Amino acid sequence: MFITPDLINAVAKINPIFLEGTLKIASAEAKSIGLKDGQIIQAVIENRAEQTKLLIGNKEFQLPKNSQFSGESKFQAKVSITNNGTTFLTPTALSTGQSQSPTLQSGFTPISPHLMNLLLHTSGFANLSHVLNPSNLLGNISQLSGISELISKILGLRSSLINITPNQIKSMIYNFGLSTESQLAKRKTLNPSNQKLLLFQLSRILSERGFDPTNVNRAILDIESSQLDSQQNLQNRDLAFSVMLPFKEFGDINLSFFRSTPNPPMKDPPYTFNLHTKNDLVGEVWLRAIVEKKINLNLSMWATQSDTFVNAKENFSKLNGLLEDAGLKVVSFEIFNEKRPGKFEEKIINKKKSPISSGSVIDIEA
Repeated sequence: MFITPDLINAVAKINPIFLEGTLKIASAEAKSIGLKDGQIIQAVIENRAEQTKLLIGNKEFQLPKNSQFSGESKFQAKVSITNNGTTFLTPTALSTGQSQSPTLQSGFTPISPHLMNLLLHTSGFANLSHVLNPSNLLGNISQLSGISELISKILGLRSSLINITPNQIKSMIYNFGLSTESQLAKRKTLNPSNQKLLLFQLSRILSERGFDPTNVNRAILDIESSQLDSQQNLQNRDLAFSVMLPFKEFGDINLSFFRSTPNPPMKDPPYTFNLHTKNDLVGEVWLRAIVEKKINLNLSMWATQSDTFVNAKENFSKLNGLLEDAGLKVVSFEIFNEKRPGKFEEKIINKKKSPISSGSVIDIEA
């Protein structure tokens, strides 16, 4: 099923404490406010200074500090009381402003198993990469009657790196599926090459013919999880997205983008692009490009394969020329013949850098 605007809002506002699934309340405290087994209640979770509080009616309960959440979550929950009197609250709906369900009070949207799957999703684009690999699922079912044309369309989502153009990359990002629901909400016609739409069609056909669509559904989950991550950043007024760009002869490239909200200290925040790929041709490579003032590039590259490291250094002048022709200027460059260190900060360290340090970025003609 497509995720709806209400569902996107729910996830964007959800307090991460819900990932525990339930909230536990001691027997005596539950009795003091008259909670009953099976009852549906309304409650609020909010942060106050260094404390996180659960509010039910006029009663406050202390919860573990939730540093990832600074607002409040209004929700509905079902009360479950065990034989020893311990009480659990299982969230059933979140406040999102306008509910479409006649069984819920206005302003609440149900929490579905699908929503929880999205919240707990951690596989990145591994499932999507598996499905788009022609040697896996699609190759095995391509000979099924009446499905070959759809398989061809899905495999056709993979572009060739040879003479790739900016417009082709733009099209790949646009058709990835991040804005599918937004386009539908505006009553716009989806592009026939919309990746998410094609995968939904494949999942439906497989189910109708008695085949297991689990792998395809997991690939769709990869896309929807990325959608929700983008929406959560938008709630913080940051612009961010992650997509997977599949290529015929090169494998997949994971691309992520981030730009923080303009503010008085930084009225024109930089654009940060991160790319990652792993294949037999270049090994494992990470590339980070920070664009300042829309034309100044600060580049960093990590490559595990020595040949890729050397090739990138030797071909820097060619890449630099291409960037200059596009009106861009390389201010700094760093290259490392190693894995990228663990999770790095997106924040920019303001320090003067030399024009070129020790190498170049990935040879785009490799």
